[in-house]
Amino acid sequence: MSLTPFERARKRAKLIKETIEDLDAIRAFKLFNPSRALRNLRELKLEGELWRELGDALTEIAQVPSRDKSFPRLKKIDSISDKLFIASFGLMVGSLILLLFNYEALISYLVLILSLIVLNISYLLKFYVSVKVRSVYMSNIGVVKAHGELMKRAVDSLVPRLRGELKKAGIEAGRVKLTLFHGDYTGLVIVEEKKGVYKLKLRE
Repeated sequence: MSLTPFERARKRAKLIKETIEDLDAIRAFKLFNPSRALRNLRELKLEGELWRELGDALTEIAQVPSRDKSFPRLKKIDSISDKLFIASFGLMVGSLILLLFNYEALISYLVLILSLIVLNISYLLKFYVSVKVRSVYMSNIGVVKAHGELMKRAVDSLVPRLRGELKKAGIEAGRVKLTLFHGDYTGLVIVEEKKGVYKLKLRE
């Protein structure tokens, strides 16, 4: 089912807002996974040299972990974590089935406890991988820094596009607030600043 013009504009406004916040977070070294920003850019179908450069920059940032010597091991651990998560879910379902059929309550509870142990191991492994990936990014921080000005230019260009889509969707621009780590963007006004985090709105 095709979207109405209002729905399409609302969706594009949401994508642009997400992209602005993601680019700012990457620029501030608070986010190292640019996959959503890349996906949003593809969906928005923005054309021009700026967006080609930005796509290349985000792709380069996304590839940082894969170029590190620890990547094969981290990928293997992440895969084990996913398998343990699936196993924990299966054990949990199995324990509930055993309880449902009144089969040896002790065994049922032991299976349930085992599922929780496996689930926690899965989460710990996933956390370990995320910490290591962040460490890899921090040791290659120059890659992100090199594209900081490009990301600022992209945000400055996205702000009027956001305003335009909000207008098409019939949404008052002043109602939309952005949570960013920088307050130096054209077309945005700082509403609040707390511990290095800015609440901004579109300039009226």
